[in-house]
Amino acid sequence: MAPFRDALGGEVLACPTSGGTLQLELAPHHVALVLADLQLVIARGTLTVTRALRRGVRRVVRPIGSRLMVARGLPSESVGLWLEDRPGEVERVFGVEPHDLYADDGLWALRQLDRLSRRLVQAVGAMGSGVKGALEIGPCTDRGLDKILVADHGDHLTVFRRSLFRPRARRILDAWVDGRVVLPTPRGDRTIACRSRFAVQVIGDYVRFTTPAGDDLARVSLPWLSREDREELVQRIGTMVERSRLLVPGGAPGAATDLP
Repeated sequence: MAPFRDALGGEVLACPTSGGTLQLELAPHHVALVLADLQLVIARGTLTVTRALRRGVRRVVRPIGSRLMVARGLPSESVGLWLEDRPGEVERVFGVEPHDLYADDGLWALRQLDRLSRRLVQAVGAMGSGVKGALEIGPCTDRGLDKILVADHGDHLTVFRRSLFRPRARRILDAWVDGRVVLPTPRGDRTIACRSRFAVQVIGDYVRFTTPAGDDLARVSLPWLSREDREELVQRIGTMVERSRLLVPGGAPGAATDLP
């Protein structure tokens, strides 16, 4: 469906999804998403989620803390809205899966969802606070709670993962363009050096970081993901940290610098 403008100058886009018709309303002072019995409104620094129940309406108003991010999904092409209401913790407050791609109008519906998601990114981009793009990876079940979030800040990636029985996903690593990988621990952040994509591997349920000789430096558990999803994440981390080999002023390609 093509976008149209209402009498107040707002823009409305709609597209079919697996959960029904998703509607995006862009107005001068608010952004609204409507899907079935769920409505989400972003306005004046707050996020309001309204859901119609059998015995009334439930409304939750939350302040937008550090940032609000729009993420596209791999491999499902989903769209997720993630709220970081406190540093290092994010929650998927809204998500939608695409219409059946095998249906006659499947590809058309996916193009409409792509268009809607781009407009949503433009509308809330300023709330990303330095995030240039976001990606969610993982299964589509259970409202997307088992997805991980990968936030691209340009000079580093931040990965968030939810632990069992917790509603929010927490930061589990930062991969920097200069080859640093920062891992949060109960005693504080731990930094290791990883300058090659070959030093980032998948082993079982873990993402493994190694020395050039193949010795373990660290492992990060990702039990909710398939092996293909873990390999996708490893590829993105490896691409980020290997860029450090091309950032040496006046140096030859493949040279590396010492970590500060």
